[in-house]
Amino acid sequence: MTGYDVAVLVAGAGPVGLTAAALLARSGVSVHLVDAAAGPATTSRALGSHARSLEIYDQLGILGEIAPHGTRINTFVMHRGGHPNRLDFDFGGLPTRFPYMFNVDQVIIERVLLGQGAAAGVAVEWNTGLESFRQDADAVTAVLRGPDGTEETVRARYLWGCDGGHSTVRKTLGLPLTGEPAHTWLIADALVHTDVDIDGVHWLFARGGTLMLFPFPEPGKWRLLDTTGEGQPDDPEQIARQFSAKLSRALGRDTVVERPSWASKFTIQQRAVPAMRLGRCFVSGDAAHVHSPASGQGLNTGIQDAYNLAWKLAMVVHGHADTTLLDTYDAERVPIGQALLASTGEVMDTIMVDKAGGTGGPAHSPRDFQRQLIRNMSGLAIAYPDSPLTVPGGGTGGGPRPGERLTQIRAADAQSPGWTILREKLRSPAWHLLVFAGSEEPGGQDHPAAGAGPLPVWMETLTISRHRHRHRHDGGDHRVWDPDGTVHDTLAATDGEWLLVRPDGHLSARGTGDAGLRAALDRLTSLHTAEPARA
Repeated sequence: MTGYDVAVLVAGAGPVGLTAAALLARSGVSVHLVDAAAGPATTSRALGSHARSLEIYDQLGILGEIAPHGTRINTFVMHRGGHPNRLDFDFGGLPTRFPYMFNVDQVIIERVLLGQGAAAGVAVEWNTGLESFRQDADAVTAVLRGPDGTEETVRARYLWGCDGGHSTVRKTLGLPLTGEPAHTWLIADALVHTDVDIDGVHWLFARGGTLMLFPFPEPGKWRLLDTTGEGQPDDPEQIARQFSAKLSRALGRDTVVERPSWASKFTIQQRAVPAMRLGRCFVSGDAAHVHSPASGQGLNTGIQDAYNLAWKLAMVVHGHADTTLLDTYDAERVPIGQALLASTGEVMDTIMVDKAGGTGGPAHSPRDFQRQLIRNMSGLAIAYPDSPLTVPGGGTGGGPRPGERLTQIRAADAQSPGWTILREKLRSPAWHLLVFAGSEEPGGQDHPAAGAGPLPVWMETLTISRHRHRHRHDGGDHRVWDPDGTVHDTLAATDGEWLLVRPDGHLSARGTGDAGLRAALDRLTSLHTAEPARA
C-alpha cells in the first residue's frame, strides 16, 4: 500500500507544532494537525523569547503581531542586603537586531501562529489524540481518537511529534529520554506590589533558596519562582503569603503578593533523546528534550527545531530533495539538545543557593555569569559548521562563516536600504544565492554566477549591487540595491563574491568564481533528487 491521505501528520498544537504546520503549509505541503486538548492554552506557560527566536519571528513576518504584547528585558538585577545591582545585558560579540530578552506570554505566540496556519489553510483538530501508529516503507498509518471517542485512521507520508514531554510519538518509537531529575521548584503568576525595575529579571537570595521575578507585560504582574519548592499550589492564599514574606525579607521592605492566577510545583527533568528521527517519524521540542526552565529555553529551542526541519520536509515532499536531506535534522539538532542539558544545568546550579557559602549566590562572578548566560540563552551562537549542508572555507575571512546565521547585524545596519530589501526577500522559504555584482547592469558576463551553469529549481538568485538598475526604481524582483554598501560591509562581501543561504537563514557556503560555486552546488545537490534545472 503506497497511497496516503496527507503529506505530514503533526501531533501537538503547541507553539512547536503550530510553527511546524504553518511553515509546511506556506511551502505548499498538506498538513493534518491534531491535539488532544480541548482548545488553545489559556493559562500562562513559557514567557521569554530570546534573540534568535525574535529573528525567526521576523523572518516569518509575524514579529509585528507579537511585539505589541510583550516587554523588553534588558538586565539582571541581583539583590543583596536590600541593595539592587543591575547587570545590563552585554551582547558584545553577538551582533543582533534584538539585544535583549522579550517577555511575551506563550498564549500570544500560539494565537499568532494559529492565525498564520489558518491563513495557509491549516485548522487544528482539537479533542483529537494520537492513539497509535505504525510505519512502513511508504508511509505512517496513524489511529486518531476524536472528541466523541470514535477512531479514525490516517495515512501520512511523515509523522511529526510535537506532543510534549509525555510524547506518544517518542514513546512509541522507543526513543529513550535519557538524563535525570534535578530540583523541585515552585512557580506562580501574580500581581506584586513592589517598586523594583520592570525591565529586568530579579534575582534574590533568601534563607534556604533563591527567588526570581520575571515581569509580564501587564502592569504589576510577575512570574515568581522559589527554588526551595516549598508551598502547596492548590492553596493560592498560602502561596501569596509565602511569597510576600520571602520577598519582604529579601528586599528589606514590605512587599505584598496577591492571590496567584496560576501556581505549580514541578520537578525539573534534564533529559534528551539520542535521535530525533526514526524512519518517517520525527520529534521536536519537549518531545525530544526537557530541561530546567532557568534560562527559558524550552519554547525557543522547540521553535528552532521546527524551523530547522520544516523546509527540509517540504523539499522532500515536493520531490526537490532525496530523503538523505532529512538525516541532517538529526545531525544538526541532536547535538543542540545535548548541549542544552549542560548549559541549562549550569545555569540552574548557579542560581541555586550556595550552601558552602551559606548565604546563597552565584558560583561565578556576576559579570562572567551574565556573559555566559547571554551567550547560551540567546541562541545566537548556534551554528552548524559540521553539517553535511555546510561547505567549509571560502570567502575572505570576514563576515558570517558557513554554518553560521546570515543576519549577524545590529539594528541600525538592519534598517539600511540594502538590508531592508534583503531581509524582506529572505522571507521566501527557498534557498538563496546572493551574488555581489559591481556593474550597473547585473546579470552580464561579469556576474559571479554567469559561468556556473544552470541552477536548481529550488534556488532563488538575488543580485546585490551598490548601483541601482537604471530601468527599475524598486530594485527589481531579484535585485537588492545597497547604495551605502552596508550589506557588503556587514557580510564582508566584495564584488564578485557569492553566498549560499539556507531557507532557515544559515549560511551554507561562500566564495568567489564560477568553479567554486559549481563545486558547492555539486556538493549540495548530491543530497537532492535530480530535478529539471533552470537557467
